Formats: sequence, structure tokens, C-alpha cells
Amino acid sequence: MLLQLDIENVAVFEKASVSFESGLNVITGETGAGKSLLINSLNLVLGCRGAHGLIRSGADFASVNASFFDKNVDSVLAENGIEFDDGNIIISRRLYRDGRNQCRINGASVPVSLLREIGKKLVAIHGQRDNAVLLSAAGQLSFVDSFSGSDELLSQYREAYRNYKSAERSLAQMQSDESERAREIDFLSFQVDEITRAELTDGEEDELLKRRKVLDNAETLSELSREMQQFICGDRGVRDSLYSALRSGERLSEIDDSLKGCTERLTDIYYELEELGRDISAYSSSVDFNPRELDEIEDRLAVINSLKRKYGGSLEAVIAYGEKSQARLAELMSYDDNLSALEKEAAGQKKEAERLGAELSAVRKKGAEELAAAINAELATLDMSEAEITFSFTDCGLSEHGTQNVEMLFSSNPKSEPAPIEKIASGGELSRIMLALKSVFSDFDKTPTLLFDEIDTGVSGRAAEKIAAKMRRLADGYQLICVTHLPIIAAAGTNHLLIEKRVDSGGAATSVYPLAPEKRAAELARMISGDKITDVSLENARQMLAAYA
Repeated sequence: MLLQLDIENVAVFEKASVSFESGLNVITGETGAGKSLLINSLNLVLGCRGAHGLIRSGADFASVNASFFDKNVDSVLAENGIEFDDGNIIISRRLYRDGRNQCRINGASVPVSLLREIGKKLVAIHGQRDNAVLLSAAGQLSFVDSFSGSDELLSQYREAYRNYKSAERSLAQMQSDESERAREIDFLSFQVDEITRAELTDGEEDELLKRRKVLDNAETLSELSREMQQFICGDRGVRDSLYSALRSGERLSEIDDSLKGCTERLTDIYYELEELGRDISAYSSSVDFNPRELDEIEDRLAVINSLKRKYGGSLEAVIAYGEKSQARLAELMSYDDNLSALEKEAAGQKKEAERLGAELSAVRKKGAEELAAAINAELATLDMSEAEITFSFTDCGLSEHGTQNVEMLFSSNPKSEPAPIEKIASGGELSRIMLALKSVFSDFDKTPTLLFDEIDTGVSGRAAEKIAAKMRRLADGYQLICVTHLPIIAAAGTNHLLIEKRVDSGGAATSVYPLAPEKRAAELARMISGDKITDVSLENARQMLAAYA
């Protein structure tokens, strides 16, 4: 549960420290005192988007620290390499005016995405904007899916549906303009034929360029190789000098055999040099300028360069393009076989999606019936015993969300015909329906802290009493935090926090503090009669408090 919220430099909050307790924590205060800012501050540490406009005027940063106790998130912390202390969690977030955003959990720097992941496990915030979810078709369907436990089946259906749509798109593409297919066949046939006739091979261009370089320099190569051969094997060449050195070495070895190894090495060098001379002589004889071969090379390189300009910047790219075009051409030429295969695939995928869709609808219908019964039972405790929620299912064919549309219908009394909830439910009725939903889902909702942000808007009188009693009972199993403007709901709280704004020469400042029992009656009286508190409103407030003593 949420233990404490420390706020610094958030709009009108210069510094505030708010302690929360188990049970029902109610938050009251005059309009504009900063109740919404308190919720925004909590949202920051829960990973919601942080607007830098929240930073207090004149400050460089805004900071929020929240202390929680919940052992259920220790495993998540461990998975992310964050130290944990037997359920004690401290989340902090700081926004800087220069745009920086710093998030920490138990002192470790973390991304804001991890704040969102953990925040969902710690606190569930429900406010007036939840009515938009209640009124939307997607929202109503999500309630049914959550209650019926059909998430796994829905995932299977969606995978089957997407496979079907993919096969259907492929089929439609293949069945498109027949003349376009014929044009593509003609075009690809020309390209494949042009590349195939060239009989290209990997590395061919490099070999041709090397050979062209040799032919272009044939005269120079011949001259240099003859010159080199003369230096090695000609008169007074290296070979003759080496031979003389070898004869001297042999005579030396006859006198001192320690030089025998040197003489042997010199012999090896002599014969190696003689072989080198023969090789160079052979090369010199082979060098021959052949104008016809050079013309053939130039023609071949021209073909390769032409293909490179058309089909890629390299020989490898041209070959790859030819292989890809050949495969596409084979596919187009096998049109009838491919069309039949795709038709079978699309039909099979559709059948599977329809099967899962029917199974999903059956699970949803059963869940919707049970959910409606549970909501109606809760509404009866909220002074709406004659009201009834039902769910309507209408076929819509295969779609991303299933094969049937689901709509929540509402009737305020047995004589009124059920109609879409968004058309006939009042604001007060919507608030109670939402509270009924939250009460139903609380049976399997593992979130330890529920925050209701003025969910009682549009409610008064006996209905407000029923809501107060419902929240008080709900707080037996959860920590509830409720921002309210109704005194009867504030009276039901086990911990009453007052948000108060003061304006002086230094500007506006807001503080939050718990109300002692004797101060609560005065706050409730203010909520009843405004700034002019009367004896009647005070007595009324005391009676409200006594009802929950």
C-alpha cells in the first residue's frame, strides 16, 4: 500500500509530505486548492507522462518521492537487478527545467517504463475520465474479456485472424489485374534472358581487368622481364658472380669443414637463382600483345558495365537480381498452381478464425451474463435496485476484436427499455455503475491501492450515502484513497486529509495535513454550507461522523 508521498516544487506545492493509512483515506479541499495536483504528483512516480509545466515557478526542478509496502513486486525488482527490502519500496522521480527526467527505485536509476510496469501493480487510479472507457465499445468489451478470462483465447483468435487477413491480401494481390501480370512476365522475361545470355560468373570482372592491364602493358613487361633475366643470368650477372663465390666456398670447406654449411646454403641459392632465371625467361617469351584478345576483353567489360548500370552497382548485384527475377518469373508462370494454393490457405485460415471466434463469443456471452448479474447486485447496494445492466451481442463478421460486437445496455427501471448506456445514463448513474464495476473486479484485482478521483460527481442524497457505505466496505480489503466533494463520503473515511491553499505576499502555497477528529466536523460543515458554517451544518456533520464511529 501507499505509505507516504513527499512533494517538492510541484506547481503550488513548495514542500508537502502526505501520510496515508490502510482503510479509506479521503481527501477534501476547496476548488483550486490542489487536489488534482496531488493526483498528478502520484501519477509521476507511477510512470505517467510528466509535463515540465508542473515545475513550480522559480524552481529548477520538481520532485516526488513515494513510499510503498508490497511484497508482491519484490520479484519484479529482483528481475531488474534492483535491491529490495522485504516489500519496502521507494520510488522517486525528478523533472528538471532543462528537460532531464530522473527516475529511481530504491535508489537505483531506472527507465520510466519500469515505473509504469511497477506502478500498475501498486496503484489503480479511477476518475471521471474512466467514464469514457465505460462508454466506449472497446472499454465495454475489455470489461467482459477481463471478467470472463478470455485473454488467452482472444490472443489465439487475433493470431488466426491476422493470418487469415495476410493470406487474403496475398490472394487479392495475385488476383489483381491480369494484364499487369502479363506485362510483368514480359518485362521479367526480357531481364532474365539478358542476364542469362551474359553467362556471368563470380569474380569474372576482376580477372578481366587484370588481364587487360597485362595486355595494355605488354611491351613494357617484355622489356623489363628481359632486363631482369640479363641481370640474373646474363654475362657478369648475379648467377656468374654467385658461381665464383660458390667455387671459393668449396675450396674453403676443404680446408675448414666448419664452413661446409655456408657452402651448402650458397649452393641452394645458386640453383634457386638459376631456376628463377629460367622462369623469368619463360615469362618474357610468353608476353605477347594480342589486339584481338584485348578487343574481346573490352567488349566483355562493356557488357558487364551495361548490366551493372541496369541491375545493380556490382557484378554480384546483377547476378543476385537475375536470380530474384527468375524466382519471381517462375512464380508468375505458376499462377494457377499458386492461386489454388493461396485460395486453400485463405479458406483454411478463415475457417480457423471463425472457429476461434465462435469459441470466443461463447466464452464472452457466458462471462457477460455473469458480469451483468454481479454489477446489478452491486447497483442494488448503491440505491439503484431497479436498474439493470445487460450485454447485447450482434454479429459483425470477422474483425480484429472478434466475430460479434458487444454493447452494454442500461435500463433505470423495469418499465424502461434497455438502451445503450451512453444514451440514457446520467452522470450520477455512470459514477455508481463505475463504482459497481470496480467493486466486482476488486474480487480478483491484485492491486493493493485504489484511488478514486471525484468518482462521486453527479451524485447526492441517499445515493451518496450508498456510495460511502460501499467504499467503506471495499476498504476492508484494499487501501482506498478518495478525492471527494461530498461530505457524506468524506465522513466515511478512516483517515481524512485536507488540502489547503494560502495566498500571501510570497505567492500561493498549498499544504496537506490530516484532520484531527475535532477538526473533521468543521471541514464537513464547510462542505455542507460553504464558508459560513452554521450550527445546523456542524450538527449535521457530527451526525455523519457518528454514523461511521
